[in-house]
Amino acid sequence: MTDKRNEIIDRTMKLYVAALSDAADEIGLPIVCMDRGIIPLTKNKRMAGFARTGKLARSPSSRPYDEKQLDVFMNLGTEALDGDLLVIDMAGATDCSAWGQILTKIGMAKGVRGAVVDGTSRDIDEIDKENFTVFARGRHPGTMRGRLDMESVQKPIVCGGVTVNPGDLIFGDGDGIVVIPAEHIEDVLTHAEEVVVTDDWWSEKLDDGEDPHDLHKEKPIP
Repeated sequence: MTDKRNEIIDRTMKLYVAALSDAADEIGLPIVCMDRGIIPLTKNKRMAGFARTGKLARSPSSRPYDEKQLDVFMNLGTEALDGDLLVIDMAGATDCSAWGQILTKIGMAKGVRGAVVDGTSRDIDEIDKENFTVFARGRHPGTMRGRLDMESVQKPIVCGGVTVNPGDLIFGDGDGIVVIPAEHIEDVLTHAEEVVVTDDWWSEKLDDGEDPHDLHKEKPIP
């Protein structure tokens, strides 16, 4: 991983999702938060990385399952770069899963930092043993074989109601997921770091018993 990518991930992981959301609002970005249906399924709820995108589509019912489809899907992980985070659009499918323990191991070997699935995942207990992070709409034990095909890799997708482009910064914690467009990463991180400083200042002042209304006049609540 390049020094720049590593620096951005390290800075991000010192923050929290709400701070990046506030920062995005401050600089006038459109919605960056995925909808509340995208939740952490794993015990580890924190992850940051650069979007590597995949879009799935319904398999034609008239065609026998093509095993090559799984090879294409595995390219999401096998061709990933250190610092990538996989973001997958399941085209509304909830009758199978697009992420599991084998894909986790494939991705981790390449330095993938987590996965976000607009759909469902499985093998969560096994994935927890790897300390990997998965966000999705829920769990389903079914395989995607014969149900979903790979439509595109590394193209713009919509996940959790937010447009995600390859290379965007993805950050998740217990509050949810934010998507920061690549061209705004530095600006958002700088503002988010200021939000955290203000939060810490407020926390200290409140612990000292100071009046919140007086504090708001001195430094508005973030």
